[in-house]
Amino acid sequence: MNVELKNRSNLILGVLFFGWMVSYIDRTAISLALINIGNDLSLTATELGFVLSSFFFGYAVMQIPGGWLTDKYGTIKLLVGAVIFWSVFTAFTGLAWSLTSLLFIRFLFGIGEGGYPAASTKAISIYFHKEQRTNAQTTMMSSNMIGGAIAPIICAPLLLVMDWRNVFFLISGLGLIFIIALLWSTKNVQTFTSEEREEKEEKGSFREILKNTYLMRVLLIFFFINIANWGLNTWMPTYLMKVHGLDLKNVGFIAAIPAVFGMIGMIISGRIISKLGGRSKYGVIFGAVVLAVCLFLMSTAASAALAITYQSIAFIFVSFMASFIFTTPHRVVNQQNVGTAFGVVNFGGQAAGIISPTIMGYLINVSGGSFKTSFIFLAIMCVIAAVIAVTLPVNHQRQTNIKSVEGYEL
Repeated sequence: MNVELKNRSNLILGVLFFGWMVSYIDRTAISLALINIGNDLSLTATELGFVLSSFFFGYAVMQIPGGWLTDKYGTIKLLVGAVIFWSVFTAFTGLAWSLTSLLFIRFLFGIGEGGYPAASTKAISIYFHKEQRTNAQTTMMSSNMIGGAIAPIICAPLLLVMDWRNVFFLISGLGLIFIIALLWSTKNVQTFTSEEREEKEEKGSFREILKNTYLMRVLLIFFFINIANWGLNTWMPTYLMKVHGLDLKNVGFIAAIPAVFGMIGMIISGRIISKLGGRSKYGVIFGAVVLAVCLFLMSTAASAALAITYQSIAFIFVSFMASFIFTTPHRVVNQQNVGTAFGVVNFGGQAAGIISPTIMGYLINVSGGSFKTSFIFLAIMCVIAAVIAVTLPVNHQRQTNIKSVEGYEL
């Protein structure tokens, strides 16, 4: 790769990184505003759980179509369309007047955000050589953690000085900045080398991707890990405020601490996975077990400091598992089908968000406001993910055609 193309690729990676941060700021704001929204609209914990889940329902529904549309119509079109769509419904969240309207708006917001993961992943496969894609992908996905860290720092102070509705109006404008940066950074940029053009000619099919048992097992691992991940992320601010008595301002800064650990873990784990190959599955198994233990300990944490310590440890291992999952499509399918493959795998992870916040809300309700039962439930989900990871094969013979993808070397 020549110096000019390398510099442009890194610039595009930075823009994609920013886009992910915007998506996390926009989606995380509602978790911080949950108590205010519940008081304003007279919603119970169970109903608020439905609101959180409605986003994930739309997000999950869009994963596979988003991947297919990206492969068919192009990355830039999908990125721009997705960001415009979700930015509009970020603003509309501030207009919600009832439970029904909020459910509908957050569902459509999820549809918009659901087009971004596969499109951004496909962009990595377009603007980076094969040997660079794992590191580029994990660097981009570390934005999930830093976005989760920045969101409370930005949104919590805003919620203290203005109505929660105005906060959603304000943050909806971040999407416009991303679109301008994306169009500028990708203008007249070279994409494929001659080797990658040959790979682009290889055609796969959605059916063949679904036949790939390795991808399907990774999908299931992501599903159970994300039940824990999204259950924890969506309810953590409420847990800190109601159980440990923190105010919104303190929650905003404290909630950023585990995310910083997660971001560092994500960047480092990409390098580890590149070296370990298929043996990385043992890291996934170990990480799932550590996450389960940390969640159990959080259920009995005597202070907010202990709870954040356990969460910080958990996020390091969540990052390793996420890196393994997010880079799998780059390693097991040809470039032409990366968007579709990522959409399929990510569907499993995001489908977990449909049920997890609602189950958490229900368990909190029936436990009289206690979070202990819900944290134990999340820990059990992690153990199931670890058991599935045990079944992943380690050594494969690398193939280039998607129909032989089961033989890819990881």
